[in-house]
Amino acid sequence: MNFCSLFCHVFDIESIRFSDIFWIDASSEHTIDLCLRQIAQKHKVNSAPSAEFALEWISGKNDWLMVFDNADGGYQVVEKFLPRGNGGGILITSRDKALERITSPTHSLEVIEMGEEEAIALLSKSATVDTNSEDVAIVAQKLVAALGCIPLAIDQAGAYMQSCGYGLDDYLELFNKHHAKLMTDKEFRGASLYKHSTYGAWEISIEEIKHRADGGNSAQSLAAQSALVLHNIFAFLHHDNIPEVIFKTAALNFMKRKGESTNGLPQSISLLDSETLFLDDDGNWDVFQFQEGIEVLLSFSLIRRNGIVYSINPLMQTWSRDR
Repeated sequence: MNFCSLFCHVFDIESIRFSDIFWIDASSEHTIDLCLRQIAQKHKVNSAPSAEFALEWISGKNDWLMVFDNADGGYQVVEKFLPRGNGGGILITSRDKALERITSPTHSLEVIEMGEEEAIALLSKSATVDTNSEDVAIVAQKLVAALGCIPLAIDQAGAYMQSCGYGLDDYLELFNKHHAKLMTDKEFRGASLYKHSTYGAWEISIEEIKHRADGGNSAQSLAAQSALVLHNIFAFLHHDNIPEVIFKTAALNFMKRKGESTNGLPQSISLLDSETLFLDDDGNWDVFQFQEGIEVLLSFSLIRRNGIVYSINPLMQTWSRDR
């Protein structure tokens, strides 16, 4: 279930509990401030509407729900706009796991890929296609697998099929040839009405990491730079069961063979250097800088970790290569 479906499900069941529901575009401090001023203006909170007056007014009410949507700019941005008291509830959506600092790990939920059966059900609904027959079900399985069982991608694909009159076979063939164009097309947003395409949503995360990487030699900047290097490497590995040890082995073998001829080896070998292999000034593998980059990618849900083994969603990996 994607976030929009999840929220709408909660809304349908629980909306009767809330006296007011306030939806805040939390993509930046500016958008949060603007939304709060609009709330103050709508409810005639003060003759000079402001975010401060809106928060004070909300704090004095009971049984409200405030949704901070797309809070990807860091927990500090949202934290300063939280209403005081305990008269209502707060729901924050973000790709950045650092937002758990505001709540706690026990009060957070990671929305991950669907199971195959659930993904096919969403595809059937969004594309208005009956997947009960065996032949259609087989194609549906192939298509949701190609889409990485990602709700936003499936919803977007269904919207395209419904709008263009495509069947599952037709769309799968088109997707195999033109996946980049299909996944970046914001015109077909699906029932969720999410304002970003599938690829566009991931691009937001990469742009934020790039922004952090431009911060000079600060710890945050260096970690972001490492994350960008790793992101490019993950794009060309097998998407599942990527052991951490292969990065260390590659670095150490690079040092052993430094200066040797690369004749007969892939051209990509010539692109390797100390930075991409996380070697320090002494030629040792820098596990600290490697882990700093990994943590950034994990915080934006661009990869997954299971112990010291990593994975990346197949569709996300395709996007990484397409960039």
